Amino acid sequence: MPGIAVGELGRGLLYILASAAVCCLLVLALCRLFPAWTELNRKLLHLSVIVVLSVWLYAFSDWRVTVLTMAVLLAVVFAALVLIEKYELLPALLRFASERKPGELRKSLCAVCLMFMLVAAVGWGWLGERSLALAAVFAWGPGDAAAALIGKRFGRTKIGREKRKSLEGTLAMFTISWACVLAVLLCSRRFPFWTVLPLSVVTGAVSALVELQEQRGLDTIFCPAAAMAVLCLGRLLQ
Repeated sequence: MPGIAVGELGRGLLYILASAAVCCLLVLALCRLFPAWTELNRKLLHLSVIVVLSVWLYAFSDWRVTVLTMAVLLAVVFAALVLIEKYELLPALLRFASERKPGELRKSLCAVCLMFMLVAAVGWGWLGERSLALAAVFAWGPGDAAAALIGKRFGRTKIGREKRKSLEGTLAMFTISWACVLAVLLCSRRFPFWTVLPLSVVTGAVSALVELQEQRGLDTIFCPAAAMAVLCLGRLLQ
């Protein structure tokens, strides 16, 4: 593989597998404790994916290896899911994923992997800033989970084209996305301090607006892509 030794590749994969195993065990334990909290369990799985992606982003020293290993995972797991669904294997897996409709797990897998490869290639590969890719992931992930949980529990003011989402959920996404992007950019120390606050606010606002308008379940791709566009503009204008 380009730019990486076999030993580093093995260590990186070990870190990824270990983080995935720990996250799965934690989610399984919480699902057993709170079996009726379907939406919460879905979002815990969602947040576990963010943790694994964060580890994946820092597991290797070459962005091309990061993208290539994700592409291999997508091909292997997608093929496995097709077989599982076709022959009705491992029904517990689909219950664990809390699918709302058949094929949702495959669709989500594709969206997450494509999104990750995009932000890694642009933020780290093109601009040379791994933290930009991490910020784009965090602009979407925790905020999207907050939007779903707050919107379903407290959402009263319906907004958006189809009135399916709420003002409360959108504000929750903006707040969490802004806070997460702010934290990532501050920790990276790659932006002047005076630019971090406005850049994180705009990134959070754009991510929340894209999530509000997206009705096809593709916010997993469009929210990080929009966040990356804002972050790239901010980086290029430095």
